Amino acid sequence: MKRSIRRTLLVWQVGALLLLGVIATGVTVLLAERTFEALRNIELTQIADAIARHGIDSETNDDPGDFLSQVWEADGTLAFASHSAEVPLPSQLGHYDFSFESHRWHGYVARYQGLTILVAREAGARDMLLERLLVPMLAVVIGLTLLLAVLTWELVGRTLAPLVGLQQELTVREPAALTPLPNEKLPGELVPLVETLNGLFARVENLLSAQSRFVADAAHELRTPVTAVKLYTQLAQRSEDDASREDALQKIQASCSRATHLVEQLLTLARLEPEAGHTPQPVMLSELARDVVVGQSALAEAKDIDLGIARSEDAQCLGHIDDLRVMLNNLVGNAIHYTPEGGQIDVSVLAGPEGAELRVEDTGPGIPVEEQARVFDRFHRLAGADKPGNGLGLAIVKRIADRHGATIQLANRESGGLAIRVIFPPAAQA
Repeated sequence: MKRSIRRTLLVWQVGALLLLGVIATGVTVLLAERTFEALRNIELTQIADAIARHGIDSETNDDPGDFLSQVWEADGTLAFASHSAEVPLPSQLGHYDFSFESHRWHGYVARYQGLTILVAREAGARDMLLERLLVPMLAVVIGLTLLLAVLTWELVGRTLAPLVGLQQELTVREPAALTPLPNEKLPGELVPLVETLNGLFARVENLLSAQSRFVADAAHELRTPVTAVKLYTQLAQRSEDDASREDALQKIQASCSRATHLVEQLLTLARLEPEAGHTPQPVMLSELARDVVVGQSALAEAKDIDLGIARSEDAQCLGHIDDLRVMLNNLVGNAIHYTPEGGQIDVSVLAGPEGAELRVEDTGPGIPVEEQARVFDRFHRLAGADKPGNGLGLAIVKRIADRHGATIQLANRESGGLAIRVIFPPAAQA
């Protein structure tokens, strides 16, 4: 069972409070016993002094003390007074406060067998006893509070030591160190955090690996047209007749076009890597399909391909119009690229229960089933393909579809060719 910061703090805090409570209770009882004992001794002394003064002339008493007693006869005549000055006869029985000889007194009046008896004590004596009890108690409370603060500081420091250790380990780590953090000896509350960090490290490592492969593949793809340009330039320089020079220049132009197209595709992928910072807007897919078909019609006519819109239903989705145009242009352009002369390409926009759908169907060679899962990888090209290309078109399509929450389905048509469906979820519909 893993350690728990919450359980450890609770156990230590409850234990510390119990310990301090026992200490405070013991000290309170001890101080109270001593204070009550002192109070009892003082009262007994004063009672004895008051009894001894009965029958003694009060004028000879130089130190009457803070205990006062007086006795009146039934007719109101003063029979005894512990002090030289007299307290007026109280009008009522019971406890009451009064002023006497510039001091405050608390007295009790009772009547016994016709005698009215007053006993009183100076309030200052009570305050003195309270002070004797209060000052030590305050000292004990302050001391116990400081002790509790020290224990809490030490407890929190020890309990949070694993978190501090984790923070220090992350601080000294190299940026490229993405190995998982150990979580065997961590408290239970930190395990989910460490597992989340390890998952983040794994995703970052996969991302860095994918970027490294992407850079390597891009460099490899760019090296081919650049090398061809260099080679054909040398051939053009060495050509002795105009025909050979013209042929070399045409090949240079073709290699430059291929490199330009590759750079444009790479820039498109780079622009799609960060998350979109713009708010999605409603996009009418039928209008988008019409614009793309019109834009690609010249390329289709050059190959005698029948490009058109087969179905156009009123469907729209929430998205980014520029990205969706790039996606559909790549799908249609890819279909034109692989469809032989005299073929047919149909673009459809459908609105169904599954969501809005873009569909592109051609009469080309199709894609083998075992290759369909990999055609969306960057720089992946079909084995034996004799068409020029860089393998980025469908990777861009997949990236844009993922950003819009859409799914892509590939299927070879029974009559020949390929059908690509891009289905937007109902939540993405405007």
